[in-house]
Amino acid sequence: MSKCEPGLDLAQAALLVIDVQCGAFDGRLCPPMPDGEALLAACRSALDWARAQGLPVFWVQHSEPGGPMDGPGFEIDPRLDPAPSEPRFTKTVPNAFEETSLTQSLQEAGRSQPILIGLQSDCCIEASARGALALGLKPWLVPDAHHTWPDRGLSAEALRDQVSQALAQAGVPLIPLASLPTLSTLTQQSHHSA
Repeated sequence: MSKCEPGLDLAQAALLVIDVQCGAFDGRLCPPMPDGEALLAACRSALDWARAQGLPVFWVQHSEPGGPMDGPGFEIDPRLDPAPSEPRFTKTVPNAFEETSLTQSLQEAGRSQPILIGLQSDCCIEASARGALALGLKPWLVPDAHHTWPDRGLSAEALRDQVSQALAQAGVPLIPLASLPTLSTLTQQSHHSA
């Protein structure tokens, strides 16, 4: 059995790790991500979960010549340790599905339910989630595994939560880290219901 949270099908799911790059944390050209260690730990938990479930993991990197995500800032933070077999996509716009082969790669992998984590909540996470919806995919968001910087008079946490709620209202289901299902739990549930 591969069903779990209402509508989440592990046979259709893939983890999409967006822009968790050194430039967001090193303080070189922009302030370090607030609560960066907590974000990295949350992303690590989601990544460990996805790999344990055998889900494909796709990495997205933002290319920003002359900006924080350029040069050494372009690299994925090594604390997340991308596997060589996990594909990477470079984007130059907020929507990870625009001007990349990500959509085609998801289709080739037979996956239509990308689970989004990473940054920046109010930019690339939001644009990618809305882009996935526009393509007819069913994106999911891990609300405690994405983050941003303070902006518009809001704290980083308030802005992150605002984005999560706006995406939920737009049709993107939220699945907190603590709710990420496991195949063993699902198997036990299916045996008990048999």
